[in-house]
Amino acid sequence: MVSIASTPDSARQERVLAVALEVFGRYGFRKASMDEIAGAADISRQGLYLHFANKEALFRAAVRQELDTALGDVSRCLNEEGVGLERRAVAALDAWLGRYVGSMLASDIGNLLKNPAMQLGDMVDPASAAFDARLAAAIAAAMSENDRRRLGVTPEEIAGALHTVAQGAKYLSNARAESREEFVARMTAAVRVVFAGFGTAAKRRP
Repeated sequence: MVSIASTPDSARQERVLAVALEVFGRYGFRKASMDEIAGAADISRQGLYLHFANKEALFRAAVRQELDTALGDVSRCLNEEGVGLERRAVAALDAWLGRYVGSMLASDIGNLLKNPAMQLGDMVDPASAAFDARLAAAIAAAMSENDRRRLGVTPEEIAGALHTVAQGAKYLSNARAESREEFVARMTAAVRVVFAGFGTAAKRRP
């Protein structure tokens, strides 16, 4: 058993927060204990309290890291060079919501983040808005002025619609115990339908 302070801070803390989120996702906030989290992360209870004053502080830090990680993955997907918009959009939706499909634990973590009782709106809502903004920016960069006039919708509206569809697909996939691959297939079809009216340059897939 080691103290969190005795190892490289950044990497160690990232691992502790990732493990903490898994424990919270599995047992819920109330049932998860600091002792259990410390044991799962293989650190001392004292070391855990050295960095996090209480369970709520640890929980919120774990959620913040998860949201930041997801948004970082989204940005990498959307900024990938040499990849068409359709594939980048599907990859971004998978990075944002598909990560909570395909296993009971993934589903539990996803439900935890969306549970109103957890009062995470001050973190989840801005992160969700950031996702929409990043997807909208990628769509805007691929849309021509002719596309905008002809379709009569903004990149922001398209991004919001895809986000809504992905949230429904995540719920459906988890309800049916489907795999993450099935979620991706469903989102691929949805994105292709939404982008069907775009010009050739936006839809081009290597």
